[in-house]
Amino acid sequence: MIYTEEGLKETQELLADLERSLDGLRRRVKPINEQKYHIMAQGFISQIRQMREEIDEYIGIVPFRDPVPETQVPAYV
Repeated sequence: MIYTEEGLKETQELLADLERSLDGLRRRVKPINEQKYHIMAQGFISQIRQMREEIDEYIGIVPFRDPVPETQVPAYV
């Protein structure tokens, strides 16, 4: 969980490190053995997603919710 601006900066830096590591893994392993890449990448991907969620929560990004459900939108023919 991020509580301060310093925590945000540290999390962003760690996220960038993880993304670089995942990219390196993709470049080195995926061309040789795609299945092995996917297995090895799972931990990186999980941590990346978690950090992105924490950053989004801290800076106030919330999932978009349409205020008018699709069924209430008038259909014009």
